[in-house]
Amino acid sequence: MDDRVLALCELSNDLLFHKIPRERLAYYVDASLEAGRNAARLFLGQDVRELYRQNGIEIRYAGSGKQNYGVILRGQSVMEEARCEVVVYQDSIRELAAHSAWEGRSLTPEQALDVHLAHEFFHIWEYRERRSIAEELEPVVSMSFLGLRRRVHINRCGEIAAHAFAKELLGLPFLPNFYDYRYLIDTGAMTQADMDHLIACMEEVAV
Repeated sequence: MDDRVLALCELSNDLLFHKIPRERLAYYVDASLEAGRNAARLFLGQDVRELYRQNGIEIRYAGSGKQNYGVILRGQSVMEEARCEVVVYQDSIRELAAHSAWEGRSLTPEQALDVHLAHEFFHIWEYRERRSIAEELEPVVSMSFLGLRRRVHINRCGEIAAHAFAKELLGLPFLPNFYDYRYLIDTGAMTQADMDHLIACMEEVAV
């Protein structure tokens, strides 16, 4: 699965996706992917859990990440000046692994955990470096009235960068959100036909 297509799938989840001019979609996708890959190159060859130890980031384990309205969390991050920690919901991580099968292969629970840890490590790295990939990219006009324009940043660009970081660091075959879609399909929250339609739409605008 092409990185740009999966990145566009992620971008399409942004509430302001419809505000991005079609000719600017490639800018947001390519810049976000490159930012994540560049960050990962700073840590290539290092074990993600060792990175947590070296950087004083605590990993805490909890049971279920089930929330109201059917939302399932795989973890939560706490980022403060004094400490950073990641809470991992083990049941949710195991569920992701159990429903990640693709062409006879699937993630192990340990691999699914590493994917989550790598993703969250990127966000903590952003926080500690006093930077935000989303805010570094050009804002889009969300509202225009009487000559006044309101410009906002596309937050999902940070998620795309985190996906690219995890893929590069861990040597994954796809951006990690690929496994999120496999989970949705395997649990019946999304049909394969819906996924095929999404991919076709994103392939069309990826050109």
